[in-house]
Amino acid sequence: MKYDVVDARILPEGRMELLSRAEVSKLLDTSRGGLHELFRNCSLAVLNTGNELDNGKELLERYRSFDIRVVQEERGIQLEVKAAPATAFVDGQIIKGIGEHLFAVLRDVVYVSDEIRGNPAIDLGSSAGITNAVFHILRNAGILRPLIDPKLVVCWGGHSISREEYEYTKLVGYQLGLRGLDICTGCGPGAMKGPMKGATIGHAKQRIRNGQYLGISEPGIIAAESPNPIVNDLVIMPDIEKRLEAFVRTGHAFV
Repeated sequence: MKYDVVDARILPEGRMELLSRAEVSKLLDTSRGGLHELFRNCSLAVLNTGNELDNGKELLERYRSFDIRVVQEERGIQLEVKAAPATAFVDGQIIKGIGEHLFAVLRDVVYVSDEIRGNPAIDLGSSAGITNAVFHILRNAGILRPLIDPKLVVCWGGHSISREEYEYTKLVGYQLGLRGLDICTGCGPGAMKGPMKGATIGHAKQRIRNGQYLGISEPGIIAAESPNPIVNDLVIMPDIEKRLEAFVRTGHAFV
């Protein structure tokens, strides 16, 4: 079976629009080196958002010609994708939320490589060092926000649930949204999408326009749990253990 694909260049919005030559060179070196496969696989998972496929191996096989690279432009960067899933684009332009997720992947993969692994100031062999690493990754992603009332609720659940269970998770999210609370999940479908979807309705009724829908993933699981379209803050942690700690460190309540 053939699947429609798109070649495109994607421009960043926000923090990566303006970078020094040294920063751009670092991004180019990193993406072309040993991190390229990791960056490619995570990016493909993001571009697969909304499709009913939860098998990473099958996804890579389906889009075996897919590739992504960083392109240096004057005072900034672009991402060039080849043979990307066409469902991520509308009229040749990438869906805005998916584009944001792509640059979140780039941000986190590069930051962990440059600033966490091999950093003598961060001892990944100790509990305190791992907590320190989690803090730095979350802070770099702009997730730790001072002077804001604690209102982030972590909703815990998997992607493979029944329709009845999914509707219940939406109801939970709706009630949380009505109370002005934000949502954090593992960013995928099922019980990770339902609370966010429900919260959007609750927020809309309360005229809350800046609701946070935080998704926390990691490279080993993102292909099976592609970020759902509602996620407006995405963080890619280095592994499952740091992902779990990130939930604990960011959440103010847990369901």
